[in-house]
Amino acid sequence: MKRHWTSLLLSVTIIAGLLAGCGKGGDDGSENISAKGRYVEESIELPVQEGEEVMNLAKSEAGNPVLYSWQMDGGVRRYEYRDGRWEQETLGWIGGLEGWQEIYLQAVHESGDGTQIAWGIDADMKTHVAKSSDGKTGEELLIPYLSQEGEFGYPTITELEVDGKGNYWLNDLYEAKFVVIDPDSLKMIQEISSVQATSSLQKMLFLAGSKDMAANTEEGIFTIYGPDLEEKGTFDTKQKEAVQLCNAGKNWYLVSREGIARIVPGNETSEVIMDGDMGEMGSSLNYAAGCITGGDDDFYVMYRQEKAGTVSLVHYVYDADALAVPEHTLRVFGLTENPTIQDAILTFQKAHPDVRVEFGTAGKEDGITADDIRTLNAELLSGNGADVLLLGGLPADAYIEKGILADLTDLMNDMLSEDAYLEPVLKNTVQKDGKVYGMPVRFSVPLVYGNEEAKEALDSLETLEAYVDAHPDKSIVGLAERNYIRDFLFQMYQDEIMEEDGRVNQEKLAALLTLEARIAAGARTEAFDEMEYGDMGAGTARTVLPHGMFSNPGNVAILHYPDSIATEQIAGVMDMMVPYTIMRDMNLTPDTLKDFYMPVGIVGINQSSKQKELAEEFVRYLFSPEVQEKSLDDGLPVLESALNKLKDEVDTEYARSVVVMSALNFDGEEDIEVEAVYPTAEEVADLIDRCRTLSRPVTQEFFIWDSYQTEADACLDGRTDAKTAAENIARKVDKYLSE
Repeated sequence: MKRHWTSLLLSVTIIAGLLAGCGKGGDDGSENISAKGRYVEESIELPVQEGEEVMNLAKSEAGNPVLYSWQMDGGVRRYEYRDGRWEQETLGWIGGLEGWQEIYLQAVHESGDGTQIAWGIDADMKTHVAKSSDGKTGEELLIPYLSQEGEFGYPTITELEVDGKGNYWLNDLYEAKFVVIDPDSLKMIQEISSVQATSSLQKMLFLAGSKDMAANTEEGIFTIYGPDLEEKGTFDTKQKEAVQLCNAGKNWYLVSREGIARIVPGNETSEVIMDGDMGEMGSSLNYAAGCITGGDDDFYVMYRQEKAGTVSLVHYVYDADALAVPEHTLRVFGLTENPTIQDAILTFQKAHPDVRVEFGTAGKEDGITADDIRTLNAELLSGNGADVLLLGGLPADAYIEKGILADLTDLMNDMLSEDAYLEPVLKNTVQKDGKVYGMPVRFSVPLVYGNEEAKEALDSLETLEAYVDAHPDKSIVGLAERNYIRDFLFQMYQDEIMEEDGRVNQEKLAALLTLEARIAAGARTEAFDEMEYGDMGAGTARTVLPHGMFSNPGNVAILHYPDSIATEQIAGVMDMMVPYTIMRDMNLTPDTLKDFYMPVGIVGINQSSKQKELAEEFVRYLFSPEVQEKSLDDGLPVLESALNKLKDEVDTEYARSVVVMSALNFDGEEDIEVEAVYPTAEEVADLIDRCRTLSRPVTQEFFIWDSYQTEADACLDGRTDAKTAAENIARKVDKYLSE
């Protein structure tokens, strides 16, 4: 059986000031706060070797961190961290148990007296538990509950803990309950209802010291049970996501994306002792997989990086001499969040402990508004605002004209002299008169595949209209969601609709809106309105920047509509899985669309920044191998060496174990299903070659995009006609340009 870890996809919404954030710095960006003392993090090098996989973090009888690892040959090792060094021993007793050579080991835990408890799953998904009191000999515990078969087979156990009385606590995932087993009779002595977990890795049991147990009994609520199973109180983590908890005396400590917080049972408030924006817990690449307290108000947290298949261990120590707030603050602003930028901020801060980087967004529950953009523009024109700007959705051309953006040409040329990048992508995104004012940290590539005649029809608005006229009974996009038709076609023909002065050609826009309505009528868009499906990427709703406009939720329908085309926006190797599986099945080849690329994380520097050198250092860091080689699936790297390494991703255990199911189920239609696997190295290499031909950026100003979507929706819904919608859009754009 292959070992395969899966994790929850966690998300966090950062609510921040539109521009200035919460820093109270002086004119030079330095803080006016001189208080000292804060938690800092130290990475600890792990002792594991190739072919060895860390299972879990535990705490020794002496209070030291302990790592248990599983080896390809079935062996188990225990590593204890003493005085800055790892001490290793082999747990031979587990392999010596009859039949345990075939057990898929999950974890090994230690109780306060040094007793080791190992548990795992066999090929029939039955859980086995074994115990050793001396670390040398052991026995399997034949717990009757684990042999009971129900509707889902044997109980699906995802956690095992031991309380101060020796009781075994089991988390039964599908039954949504905790089962407490007596250590002597091995019989069940109590059942406790749990919250319904959404992942097998969602930890729901935590030991307090060496006796009490905290169990996740309601969403965000943990109930504390004493050794006699008496309830001793509750505490609210105020978290809907998976968390890690550890305990020291009366206090519990919560590790989440927001940082480390101290919680006192019965107290409604919690105290954040370390901000997640300053630590590894804030990275979208990490999820906390274990946490213990040290002996001096310190913490050890183990993180997993699922896609990379790696594990890291971080020590959080209170440093009384460190400034409570770093001396300098660098402010970054973008309309929306950006995983690569946010992750880079964490690593940049680690290398610059005297710098705090604040990332502010306009992320509000009710979406971005035109007033938000006007407020931002006013701040920038007054010489204030963030030091670094993410220009996606912002009026970059106007900022250049008004002198808001600094010239990055010399910085870009320095980068190009030191390493190989996709030069057209860097140069063409935000430029004027041969000077560069913004560069994308990543990009995605739109691809089209399908019927050759239909692909050729996309060449211009005129050829598309001629194709629809000639094939009135065919849908050129197969089955498609309405918003995809709206956004994809506007982007394809925007250069025909928008004049050089930025104004709208109303006649061509009205023709486009008319054509969109005709195509939508044949693509069964109403069926998508009735379906419940997950988020198919940004761009499927108004007031969202169009990062996913080339991805149609109905792409799989091309299997039943071979005369149509499908388009996909590739931001990572995983995005290739479904379209390339379809292309293999149908013997199709992909093409790029008009040499388009979608820039992601377009960074520019505020000309009025008081910290221009620090801003330039941060921008340069965003294009370093350390940032470019990380895989956050928010875009492809612009650094050539990092782009070439994408081929290595297909030859990983993660890639071999991942399968994606894509399906469409419409009334009156045969079910359409695809079981997709990772692309081949040759397919990734071909995509990389195509990326080198891209030269035309797909960019949109938020205000123009929002105006178009608003009126196009009214037209497609039949609330207005195409001519009126085009007039309304033109009027809004004219007013915007005059401002």
